[in-house]
Amino acid sequence: MQASALRGLFYLALAYVLAVGTFLIGGAPPIVAIYLGGTYALTAITALLFSRGVLEFAIGVDRDIAFFVVLRRLTDPMLALVAPLSPGFLLPFAVSLYGAFLFFFLKLFLFGDGFLGVPPLFILFFLVIASAF
Repeated sequence: MQASALRGLFYLALAYVLAVGTFLIGGAPPIVAIYLGGTYALTAITALLFSRGVLEFAIGVDRDIAFFVVLRRLTDPMLALVAPLSPGFLLPFAVSLYGAFLFFFLKLFLFGDGFLGVPPLFILFFLVIASAF
């Protein structure tokens, strides 16, 4: 079954909505929920793609371990989403690692990183979200 980029966008939006909802239910202010929800959602997707890349490197691409099959089904749409940006010469495990890098960079670009002390680079987008509340 071929994964589609549209399903990848759906998974990305679902992860974001669930993360923002979790912070709102936890009592965080809306601007904090929007900011941290995006950070957590993109970090989770990055971690899944990185895990897949490391597992593909360590145990091979063609193994049918139950955990690895589920991980592939979750991350195939994300890889389909970044496929137009991925170089064609990369090995399958490197495509996962490259996708993880792209989602991590997207997180830095949109939301910055509190641990590294990096502010959001896309300040206009952040200000639009902040001014909505």
